[in-house]
Amino acid sequence: HFCMQIVAVLEELGKRRGLTQALSNRDEESLEPILSFTTKFITKPRYSPVLIGVADKLCDIYSGVVGQSENIDEYFDKLRRHVKDECRTQKSLLRLIGQIDAVMCAGMQAEHDSG
Repeated sequence: HFCMQIVAVLEELGKRRGLTQALSNRDEESLEPILSFTTKFITKPRYSPVLIGVADKLCDIYSGVVGQSENIDEYFDKLRRHVKDECRTQKSLLRLIGQIDAVMCAGMQAEHDSG
């Protein structure tokens, strides 16, 4: 799949310490595709371990150019919202897991007490 190939290349660049160089010195036209891809797929579990690192590098490298391009700013804002929403979802899932664990423990304790 095309997405897997892109993520594999990004992952390999990260392993070879070439990710920063590959992402640096881009103009708006060459930054937009990688920023768009990262924004679109960062919340997909299969891709997020690599794309979180890519997003972090993009933020480090291009934080100084925020405000210079409406298009790029829009992608960074979208990326921020996606990450914020994903964090909210993960927190909810962790609370749910905690509640399930509590119910399971209570059920096991009741079973143990009656047996």
